[in-house]
Amino acid sequence: MERSVSSGSALSRRWSILAGVHALGCGAVTAGLLSDVLRVFTEVIGLSESFPVPLLAAPALLVGGGLWWAVVERRAAYTYPAAVAYGAFTALGTGLVWTAWFLVVWSVDLLAAGPTPLLVGLVLALTAAAGALIGPPMLFARRRYAGR
Repeated sequence: MERSVSSGSALSRRWSILAGVHALGCGAVTAGLLSDVLRVFTEVIGLSESFPVPLLAAPALLVGGGLWWAVVERRAAYTYPAAVAYGAFTALGTGLVWTAWFLVVWSVDLLAAGPTPLLVGLVLALTAAAGALIGPPMLFARRRYAGR
């Protein structure tokens, strides 16, 4: 009995790591496609002009892996609504990491000034909506290849 629990745990960890890598890849491709717009963002948050824009997706590796485990694997919720939640929360979590970095660089005063809260809220909402698209393909792969 312990052996099956242990192998199930290893399988869950493996899929959680894959989900983090998947989130990183999707985020890096998206950031690459939006690099003209995101280049301005990198300058605003104090990163050098030579900063590779696809690295903005780096937090998705840890956020995505952790959230896949929490939302899908731990609960054994291999459903598409859980996968959509994973994707949306992964994108939102990645956006919140960069918002926190913005606060470190510029302070709360600038975040609260003028239209900034509206802009940040809009970006986070659009990011979460786009992120919802990354979960279903990951869940499809999980369902199809879990036993192999």
